[in-house]
Amino acid sequence: MGAEGLCALLLLLLGVPGRPDGAPPLCDPRVMERFILEARDSERALADCGPRCELPEALPVPYPGVNFNEWPRMEPAARAQDVRGGVATLAAAVQRARELVPDPRLRPLLERANSAARSLARLLREMTAQVAPSGAPPRQWHIRSLGRLLAVHSSFLHGKVRLFLMDACRQRPTAANHPSAPD
Repeated sequence: MGAEGLCALLLLLLGVPGRPDGAPPLCDPRVMERFILEARDSERALADCGPRCELPEALPVPYPGVNFNEWPRMEPAARAQDVRGGVATLAAAVQRARELVPDPRLRPLLERANSAARSLARLLREMTAQVAPSGAPPRQWHIRSLGRLLAVHSSFLHGKVRLFLMDACRQRPTAANHPSAPD
């Protein structure tokens, strides 16, 4: 994440005017858009990476697809666990890729992806703290290239994470709907 991207993300997380009081930072669509934009930029940066982006071992990543017939029937807790588990799997894969890739030119890109994955995991944990972790891991793929890792990262954020947040934030009570003091 560049300096201005980090600055913008920090401003959004720390209270940019316009975010309803009490709403989690991820309910502000600008925060999620920033995560998605950063992931897409990283993915594009490795579009023609070639052999130097091959990984010596296969890494598990979450399946980024969403079954739109099944999703509405899933319990909110199951959706939260699926997304949290997927983000944790992504964070672990990016961390492992950082350890495996010796090319110093790729380090900044992996550092940004790692930082973004850890930040998103932390924000999701805070937002879904009441959801008890289940023993069931999310559906996974195994990949062997950085390009594919970052493509899955981008797709997972743009698909499943965004859909989960739209549902979760729509269901959250707002100050306007539930005033704390009578008029």
